[in-house]
Amino acid sequence: MVKKFKSIFKKKNANRILPDQMYLHQTAYLMADDQDESMTGEKGMADTRSLKILYSYARPFRLQILFALSLIFISSILAIYSSKLMGDLLEKGLMIRDMRMSIIYSVAIVLLEIGSIFFIWTGRKRLAVSASQVIFNVRKSLFSKLQDLPMQYYDRQPQGRIVTRVTHDVEGIEEFFTSSLGNLISASMMTMLAVAAMIISNFKLGTVMTLSIIPSLILILKTKDFLRNSNRRVSKFSSAINAKLSEYLNGMETIRSYGLEKWSMTKYAHTCDDYLFAQLKGNMLFAWSMPLVSFCATIPLIGLVWYGGHGVLTGVYSVGLFVSFVRYYERFFNPMMLLSREIHVVQQAFTSTERVMSFLNEPGEDAVLKNNGKMITTSLDGDIKFENVFMQYGEGDWVLKDLNFHIKAGEKIGLVGKTGCGKSSTVALLSRLYEYQSGEVLIDDIPIRNFDRHNLRDKIGFVSQDAIIFKGSLRENLSCEEAQTDQYLIDAAKTTGLVKALAKEGFNLDMDILESGTNLSVGQRQLVSLTRVLLKNPSILILDEATANIDPHYEEIIHEAVMKMMDGRTCLMIAHRLETLKQCDRILVFNQGALVEEGPLSELLSQGNYFYKLHHAQAVH
Repeated sequence: MVKKFKSIFKKKNANRILPDQMYLHQTAYLMADDQDESMTGEKGMADTRSLKILYSYARPFRLQILFALSLIFISSILAIYSSKLMGDLLEKGLMIRDMRMSIIYSVAIVLLEIGSIFFIWTGRKRLAVSASQVIFNVRKSLFSKLQDLPMQYYDRQPQGRIVTRVTHDVEGIEEFFTSSLGNLISASMMTMLAVAAMIISNFKLGTVMTLSIIPSLILILKTKDFLRNSNRRVSKFSSAINAKLSEYLNGMETIRSYGLEKWSMTKYAHTCDDYLFAQLKGNMLFAWSMPLVSFCATIPLIGLVWYGGHGVLTGVYSVGLFVSFVRYYERFFNPMMLLSREIHVVQQAFTSTERVMSFLNEPGEDAVLKNNGKMITTSLDGDIKFENVFMQYGEGDWVLKDLNFHIKAGEKIGLVGKTGCGKSSTVALLSRLYEYQSGEVLIDDIPIRNFDRHNLRDKIGFVSQDAIIFKGSLRENLSCEEAQTDQYLIDAAKTTGLVKALAKEGFNLDMDILESGTNLSVGQRQLVSLTRVLLKNPSILILDEATANIDPHYEEIIHEAVMKMMDGRTCLMIAHRLETLKQCDRILVFNQGALVEEGPLSELLSQGNYFYKLHHAQAVH
């Protein structure tokens, strides 16, 4: 089946770039998946390292886990002792026809087996509870990391790949803790006790039987690395599937509008083919390795029956010892088969740990933005200066080049220029979302690096073209869980015109808002965003095409709300329309990362330079 699929796979992909090749052709800006072969040396981890990391998460619950392991250990002892009594039942009861002793041994064996089942069930149950707590901590660490990562990380990582880290990869670790860990520990304890019982019962025969299992162990260890590499490939393609799925879900409106359903299905099917082929290769190894381990583990049992049976017939071994050895070997053989089954899950858990730790080890904002100042302020005047500022993303070209300008407190400034000229990057520096490499940015004559980032961001209100709305009540969307009275929220909503805009829907702070605000119009969503900003009472207001794509009815309401919000605040407006720019005291004109013109709107239009040509070109179109 695998060979057949492989030939089909090759035919289907003869004329396209495979994901492995894709990473060689991708732009340097997009980060490669950390399970890509080119990243294994940098991001890969040894099994011992992965185990240490898993243990570090389990450490807070080590007492509960140790108690669970002690119960499993007791279960193993009872099972091994039950095997010994099986030989005694035959030799000291049935063979000498002592019915009383036979009954005693039989009852003891049954009770020991029941006790073994009870202790292992209780131990596994407690282990599962502890494992759930461990996974909860892992999930908290991942979500906390999401809040700490700099914006440039999200710029370079596909959304689906990030989702895979906090869902699929955590599930791999969860399966290890909740299932495989208990199986491995119980199997290991049973194996060690079975070996000890065999050697104590008969050193020569026990040593021979122990050594005979070495080929099975070697086979398991040899397949381990292949499984790890296979799991890496599967994980990489799983990320690719999620990334592609997220991309198409976000772009569903565009796909439907342009009739691209077949095109998107074809590309998604190719991604699924890569995943399926990697999964089949891993399953193929797993399919033949387990029977082979079973075969290698069965051969010593045949030798035991042959050699031990001959010893019983010649009087070298007693019948009871022989029966006990067969039972010991069963306790030895079953864990070996269990280990061969669980090695796949364990390697998947190690791969998931590798990916999770790679994510957690990504440098946070403190590392990327060099430092975080200690200065806390209750308000800002809003005086802004850019002095010889140079900025670039990663190792690319300069996005901002020698930027110099001064915005006085309370000024209304328009930022204009072609797409990609540096307008959004300029305002992003004010909130310290990105780092600049040279020069200085000052607010109220204080370098912004001296401010505490979170405190500084709290004093800057940002309204983008696309309003971000969360699923929940209107109250939750406005306050974002901050302690604010209902009356304060309603007063702000009246100021921005949100109450008026939602009058037909029956304005209520408890009204339900769907995900992304799909039950609101574009204008209503923008008013929710404006109200949210107003509630923060920022000292500096940044509007990024806030009235773009708004119908005339809501544009008038939003324009009135913006005018109220700008009163007494420094305001930066990224805009293209002349009507919007008329509200500005001055215009800053950008071109290819440099400030090429600045001045009042009327002055710039009269000079006939770059801004005039830019505006004239827009008017023609």
